[in-house]
Amino acid sequence: MTKKADNYHHGNLRQAMLDAAAAILAEDGLQGLTLRACARKAGVSHAAPAHHFKGLTGLRTAIAAESFHMIAALAEKVFAQNDGNAAILLRDFAVAYSSFAKNKPERFRLMFRRDLLDIDDQGLCDAEERAYTTFVNIVHAVRGEEAGTLAEFREGKLPKELYSDITLYWSVVHGFAHLNIERQWDGYGEIMGAKDFETEILADITRRIVPTKKPND
Repeated sequence: MTKKADNYHHGNLRQAMLDAAAAILAEDGLQGLTLRACARKAGVSHAAPAHHFKGLTGLRTAIAAESFHMIAALAEKVFAQNDGNAAILLRDFAVAYSSFAKNKPERFRLMFRRDLLDIDDQGLCDAEERAYTTFVNIVHAVRGEEAGTLAEFREGKLPKELYSDITLYWSVVHGFAHLNIERQWDGYGEIMGAKDFETEILADITRRIVPTKKPND
């Protein structure tokens, strides 16, 4: 270990290497993320990342898991602060999700590169479950329903329309965010005369796709 590494408590060493890897990912992209680059950035021995993460796939997987926890925390905050307005709930989640992707595009891309991750890793599975559970709860709320359990969801015991709505809303939210970081929306704000294109267009989209209750409902 280097002198810098000696200053870390054992419990902080893993996080220090994760932080270094995330910085490399942000600066140099996925192609720049190597175990040696991570060790150099963190100031630890070349063997340390391989030891703690069991190789490059393990390191990438740990970053993806951390990213899913970040998304989950954003979703939980949006869910907790909503006052019951379904369209605003979905809009706020979509804006938070898109902002995360825009601010951390390489993290966002890596999260969904399952070919580069250990998809059976328990840490990743737990993080994905946390994020997905909150999103499903948001969809329940948009539908005006009490949240079901994840077990019920996985066993197909919930209304069929719920699964269609999850597919629709996830496609819209994720698709918008992905196209945004790939700069496919460049110029749309000027064309529309929008001061805040991201918020305004997502507000309009969510109003269109969130079902409105009839007067007698």
